[in-house]
Amino acid sequence: MNTLTIDLDDLIIALATRYELDDPSHYLDLDTGEVIYAGEGLEALPPDLATHPRYRWIESVQAEPALHVIEAFIAQLTDPQARATLSAAFHSDEPFEAFKDAMQTLPALRDEWFAHHHQAYSAMAQEWCRQQGIEAQWQ
Repeated sequence: MNTLTIDLDDLIIALATRYELDDPSHYLDLDTGEVIYAGEGLEALPPDLATHPRYRWIESVQAEPALHVIEAFIAQLTDPQARATLSAAFHSDEPFEAFKDAMQTLPALRDEWFAHHHQAYSAMAQEWCRQQGIEAQWQ
């Protein structure tokens, strides 16, 4: 396995970003460990970013595992009203947007949600690196 120092928060952002089909994406520089966002300052990006083996495309987490993160958060809540509010949002036609909107009405849960999200996506980042043959050292 290749050992690489990677900014964990940058990799989590890349994994958690929900893209539309024509949106730019993220890549990992396998030489430096830098997570590159291919959306701003396109003129400064390597011209072979999408094709050179030095750069590994970071596919964002699919909807199902991302929904499991939300579902697990809701399941561990002890406040029945908060659980009911977030469960209703989760079971809507647009669960990501509805959950985000519902969380705006529950500011006391904000830190708890971010800690839960960070922990879940840290595990996903570790697994993504393992699948890529990378032993990550987080910075």
